Order: sequence, then structure tokens, then C-alpha cells
Amino acid sequence: MMRAALFIGMEALALAVSAASDTAAPNPAERLRAAQGAEERFSLRATLNTATFSRQTPASSQVVVSRKPGCCRWEYQAPALKGLVMIEKGDAVIRLDPAQKTASVGCARREAGAFDLLLKNYTVTADRAEPIIGRAADVLVIKHREPGRPAKKVWVDRATSLILRTEYYDCDGRLATLTFYTDIEWNPPLADSLFEIPDDWKKIAVGDDPGKHWDREGLSKEVAFAVREPAYLPAGFALDGFHLYHCRCGVASAHLRYVDGLNSVSVFERYAQCPGRGRGRGFGWGKGRGGGRNCELLANQPGRMLVRQAGDLSFILIGDLPETELSKIAGSIK
Repeated sequence: MMRAALFIGMEALALAVSAASDTAAPNPAERLRAAQGAEERFSLRATLNTATFSRQTPASSQVVVSRKPGCCRWEYQAPALKGLVMIEKGDAVIRLDPAQKTASVGCARREAGAFDLLLKNYTVTADRAEPIIGRAADVLVIKHREPGRPAKKVWVDRATSLILRTEYYDCDGRLATLTFYTDIEWNPPLADSLFEIPDDWKKIAVGDDPGKHWDREGLSKEVAFAVREPAYLPAGFALDGFHLYHCRCGVASAHLRYVDGLNSVSVFERYAQCPGRGRGRGFGWGKGRGGGRNCELLANQPGRMLVRQAGDLSFILIGDLPETELSKIAGSIK
């Protein structure tokens, strides 16, 4: 009888310890939430490698990152952007061009509620533990609740919750972008001047500030036509904002951006005829369709693209979605 009671007591203690352990360990979603703001809490200098595996022009770069709370500086080392410096400080984004000694200042893009939107549309699961650059890290997998949508893997440093590596997979399951740290120096001395515009540099106005939000009426006046919104969006997408965009053709476009927490869809609306583009015809898929052989917008944007003409206007949709979904969005713009 005493042995049975002792056994039951030990079993209850083991269950209690296990339950306490499960309670103490954060679930994968909360682990990811902690990682979202981890970089804001540390001072560091690091080397970050990036690679984009687009269907047209794969590219890679190396960036020296200097960060302290409230400020971050990215200095591009190679290849095409060598020398370019981007600084984020508070709500401002500063672009420094050493070749011209010019600086432009814009607004930092802030997506309020983006993480909650991500959790609404995606699941976050723990995959495995895997060391990276000599540090223990946990791998988290972010997958959409529906098939045929993008996915993401992140390597989260156990000690700091800093994301050390990110892999983004497109809606076809292909690796689309990759970023990873190769070295990190913690708490280095960082001069305040790293995050400032040099005194003798020329400040220039930002042509199109992607962080600036417009209202629909004001944007319609700017582009000289009534901006239209799609009646159909895939489940889970919400409006991020209205923006203004000029390509090198010189014609103003309305840019409507929709997000689901991880993925985005852009709708560009503009007059169909402009220098370098000619006139589009109906629906067209891919780069160079709809008369866009010289348009910077059509040449440089990633993801699937659909071009549709309605009257004097062209609608250019760009997003990491199946073709059927982009077609439904385009067809709903009246």
C-alpha cells in the first residue's frame, strides 16, 4: 500500500514538472513574436549575405550591418550596390550615395498589426535545432494555412532571439530569397556619426517615398484619374496603403499594396500609353508583355506579373500568387 502511494506520488510529481516545463517553454508563435523585435534591443556589427533567385536575374550582395537601439546602418559591399548606404533612424530612412555625396530622406514603412495578420493566415511550427555561425539556434517554419502560398524558414538564436538566417520560398515551393549572417560582433563601439548625414553632403528630395501613404482622393488627383480598387482579394489580404510611383518613363502610377502578414500583392494603375511602353493589349503574363519592354517597373519587379488594359488605363499586378488568383484580382477591377 505504501509502495503504491509512493509510486502515485512520484508519478504526480513527474507530471507536474513536465507541465511546468511545457508552460515555461514558449510556443513557436511566441518564439517568433519575440524574434520580431529582438534586433532593436542589441548593439552589434555584423556581415549579412543576401541572395535572390528570381526567374530573370539572380543576384547576391554582402552588407555590413551596424545596429544599436533605434538606429541601423546597412553598407553594401558588393557587387552592383557597392558603396550605397541605407540608414533607418526612428521613422526616417536615409539613403547615402557616396559617389555623388548626396542624401535623401524618406519615411520608414511600418505595417501596424502585421504580425497578428501573419498568425491569422499562417502557422508557425518548430522544425529542429541547428547551430549557425557557432551559435545554438531553433528553426521555425512559417506556412500558409492554404496550399500554394509562400513559406518561410527562420533560424532564431537561442540566447538573443535574433534571426540569424531566413529562407523565403515562393508559392511554387522554390527558394526565392536567402539572408544569413556570417559573423556578429556584439556591443561594439558605434559612433553616432554612423547614423547621421555628413555635414558637407547635399540633401535631395525623395521622388517617390514608398513609406508615404496617400488617401484615395488625393492620389487620384495626383495621377489625374480615379484610382480603382479590386473587388476581389484572396482570403487574408488587407490593404496596406495607397502610394505614388514614377518609373523612368515619367508617368505617375497609383500603387495599391495589399498584405497578408508575409506575402504582398501590388496593383499599379497608370495611363496605358507612355514613353517606352507603347500600348498594352488585354491580359499579358510575364516581363515585357503589354508593351513594357523599356519600363523600369516591368523590368525590375519580382514575382508573377499580370498586365491588363481597360480603356485608357493599364493595370499591372505583381504578387507571389498562382496565376488564377492574380487573374481574379485583375478581373475584379472595374
